[in-house]
Amino acid sequence: MAIIKQFIFEFRWRFLRWSLGIRPNFQNPKENGEYGEWLGRRFLRKKGFSILFSNWRSQKDRRNEIDLICMDNEILVFVEVRARSENSFTTGFETLGKRKRNALLRSFKAYLKENLNAPSTYRFDVIEVDLPAQAKGKVELFHHENIAIFRDSLH
Repeated sequence: MAIIKQFIFEFRWRFLRWSLGIRPNFQNPKENGEYGEWLGRRFLRKKGFSILFSNWRSQKDRRNEIDLICMDNEILVFVEVRARSENSFTTGFETLGKRKRNALLRSFKAYLKENLNAPSTYRFDVIEVDLPAQAKGKVELFHHENIAIFRDSLH
């Protein structure tokens, strides 16, 4: 129980620090990903999106995970957040290879199957978060809406 309390404290402390403008040092890939998702949520809220779930996982197969599930007016939006160093050779969007696209498709189908009351109109968005090499650099976000990366239909 003490380990869980410590984890929750550290998790909340990170969000509090980030809210106060204290950024990570960008040396820890796991923390970079969490920071990127936090920035993505904040960005979407400012655009008027309602965040339904962060890091949603399927009840039937915990490997099926979706970074963010939102509502944009009447449209259900599945969002993949890709946080990358500004020095990366590829963009976050380019890292969506065949394997990742297949995993996302399985996850989206699982969500729609497990949530029968989900809206019938949905789309897939990608948020790229370019993290600076040093903590004082500028973070840049790019929002790609309604990305068509699947050959198969979600239906």
